Amino acid sequence: MKNIKEYTIVKIMMLAMLVGLMITGCKKNENENLEPPRIFKPGEVSISAGETSAKLKWVEPIFSEGKPLTYTVDFSTDDAFTTIAYTKVVDTAGITVTDENLQTRTPYYARIKANAYQDQPESKYMFSEAFQITGLQLFDAVDEDDLTRTGATLRFTATTGLTSIVLKPTTGATVTVPLTAGDAAAGLKAITGLTAQTAYTATLMLGTRSVGFVEFTTLAPLPTGADVVTLTATDDLAAMIQAATASTRFVLLQGTQYNSDATVLLPAGIDISIIGEAGPVKPIVSLSLITLPTTGGKLHFENVDVTGYANGNAATTKRQYLINQGTASTMEEISFENCDIRNFANTPFRLQGSNAITINKLIVNRCFIKDVGVNGTNGTYAFINTNTASGKFNNIALTNSTFVEIGYGLIVHNSAPSVTVAIENNTFYNVIGNGRYLIDYSTQVVSSSYTFKSNIIGKTYAPANTGRGMRGGTTPVAESNYLTSDATISANPIPQITNYSGTSLDLFTDPATDNFKIKDNTFAGRSSVGDPRGRL
Repeated sequence: MKNIKEYTIVKIMMLAMLVGLMITGCKKNENENLEPPRIFKPGEVSISAGETSAKLKWVEPIFSEGKPLTYTVDFSTDDAFTTIAYTKVVDTAGITVTDENLQTRTPYYARIKANAYQDQPESKYMFSEAFQITGLQLFDAVDEDDLTRTGATLRFTATTGLTSIVLKPTTGATVTVPLTAGDAAAGLKAITGLTAQTAYTATLMLGTRSVGFVEFTTLAPLPTGADVVTLTATDDLAAMIQAATASTRFVLLQGTQYNSDATVLLPAGIDISIIGEAGPVKPIVSLSLITLPTTGGKLHFENVDVTGYANGNAATTKRQYLINQGTASTMEEISFENCDIRNFANTPFRLQGSNAITINKLIVNRCFIKDVGVNGTNGTYAFINTNTASGKFNNIALTNSTFVEIGYGLIVHNSAPSVTVAIENNTFYNVIGNGRYLIDYSTQVVSSSYTFKSNIIGKTYAPANTGRGMRGGTTPVAESNYLTSDATISANPIPQITNYSGTSLDLFTDPATDNFKIKDNTFAGRSSVGDPRGRL
């Protein structure tokens, strides 16, 4: 009995000692880990950025009320903050940085921490989203009239103190062009010595500050090669074309004009290109008529003003056709790139008669076409016109262009089939006459591919509002097309077209002066349809 009592007493003593050790150990650990509490990090960051500055605000840390906290704000161009571009300590929950602190048009990130206060260590960082200061914009947009092959005239708001323009090409060394007080007061600087057909970014500097930014590309150089013939202002283009015995590229200089009142017979079996010097004032080509050979290669026009007026003179009578083919011919390609095609009483392209005539490809890209087949009512001929079973255009591509005042319609090809037709990214205004079709294949088919995409059809030409859409043995693949409220399609609707609630005047800047720049910011197709040169 005694042993049992002794064992119980020992057991109780040992348990008491163990509890004591545990209490002591807990107190020891608590004392060892007792540190001043860390300040909570700042809350969400909001940013308002403008031309010359950015304002950042953040939510104060919780439990910071009444404490005179300071914050360190770091700025970096990478979100890992590998390098710090600018840092600042502030005593408010916000900071304003300017274009003197940060580079304009450069994305930055900010991180903010609350600094140590009394016995409390600094907080952890709160990070912002990317932002940038857009910079002042004293530069005007660069007009094509101010570009040459090796130079540019840059225009800006006249400002005292402007110091230089920094030009950075796509490849190569950056060039700094000093500005005099006279340049700054005049608001322009003519720059020479640039590289042809090169993209540049120009930055306008006021001391160390960027106050303007613009991009431009110098004009393309003149073509070179053994097949190039550069004409003078007095050369006879028509005679030189007819005399060509090998494929030739005829280069016409800015401001020149070439006229022929006689029919030009295109040489057989060779390619002929008529290329205007790059620039805003296209050389004028007015040819009475072109007759295609029995077997022809390619006829190409680029950056020229092709007009039906003799000598380009609007006081003269309009010519009826550019091509009015009645003799047998197989032609590989006729193409127009960045051209004006205008002032034809009937049409630039007509196939007629009973002889076999095949144009394999007709391509019109980045062109402005105006005043074709206009007679005040139903038009005379379509822009592309063949109504004979023996005459056909196998492949037609009309892209990235603007068509204005086309009195009849776009295509009449109602007695023979085509292989492909692509009508894409065009703007139409005052097109389709009374009872006429935009595209008329009657019952004929387009055997391979037929697309009508991303076009804008503005006001129709038909005074009686009886213009029609499309007919043919093949329905085109149509998508992303728009029709203004003053475009009346009385029959044969265009498939998959969206009605725009406003008129052409609501959509375009000034149709009366051929300004088809889209002005309606709410228009769903403002950046994706119509001639790309008119998009917002």
